[in-house]
Amino acid sequence: MNYIQYTGVIFGAVYGFIYRLICEREVVDTIYNIYNIYTVSFVWVLPIVIAIIPIVFARKELLNSKWKQFAFPFLSVLIFFILTLSSGVEDWLCILIISFPFLITAGIVGLVLAPFIKNRSSKKLYSIMLLPFILNPVESLLPNKSEKFRVETQIVINTNQEVVWENILEVPEIKEAEYNYGLLNWIGVPRPIKSKVYTTDGQKVRIGYFSEGLRLYESISQIDTLHYVEFKILLDKSRLRDLPTDKHLLQSGNFYFDKIYYRLHKINKDQTKLTLTCDYTLNSKMNGYANFWANTIIKDFEVRLLNSLKHKIEKQM
Repeated sequence: MNYIQYTGVIFGAVYGFIYRLICEREVVDTIYNIYNIYTVSFVWVLPIVIAIIPIVFARKELLNSKWKQFAFPFLSVLIFFILTLSSGVEDWLCILIISFPFLITAGIVGLVLAPFIKNRSSKKLYSIMLLPFILNPVESLLPNKSEKFRVETQIVINTNQEVVWENILEVPEIKEAEYNYGLLNWIGVPRPIKSKVYTTDGQKVRIGYFSEGLRLYESISQIDTLHYVEFKILLDKSRLRDLPTDKHLLQSGNFYFDKIYYRLHKINKDQTKLTLTCDYTLNSKMNGYANFWANTIIKDFEVRLLNSLKHKIEKQM
């Protein structure tokens, strides 16, 4: 078996991993402002280069096999994922978020570009590896686009407004058996446990307790008893997890929680409609793709939280 043909697979993965380290704030903080992961260069250009490298290294073997044209770039990206996971640079949720562009690109680049690579000069092809290093600093000179988004979820709880109100200001402990875990929970999204209201320096503050030690401090910015309550998350006072997900999403400066609020609407004396809304801001060059994942994660969280509250409240009746 010709093992040399697999050299490009390994080299592509290592190349991507080195580039990822350069974009990591804690590894190379001095150049973080010009090389970071919240760019088209990282999300789309890097996987193209990772996918091309195995083809350049083994042109003869790959150009005669459609299967290898597909499999080798795909394998190179998978090894890149393994390297970032095992090193702790990424976690499973981060991998899921970048997997769409990386795997889609890996799957088609070989099949589409292999015929064009056949008679190209190796030196010119190797110069492709410079693309992400050139484009990322150029992107850093362009302004981010700031946009506001909203996710809203409603549920009907079979009890009166007073009971529902008591259970949203201070959410009672939600035991594991009372929470319906989903895929996102298993790969990194924390589950809510409870929330408590404290008075600090004359101001009421709510602390949300989550799995894996996450604690979110929230100021109660507006309240209309039995009808409406609004919270603002204070990330500077919160206790975040030492995980890539929290660092990349909550501390990046590209995502902000604006406010979270509950609205209660009395249907009748035995039914209340509860609405949970999250307003947030995205500040990046890829707000469309970023919002797809922000919306997906927040919506999943809201649905599971409200279902757990409904189950717990109605069980008490």
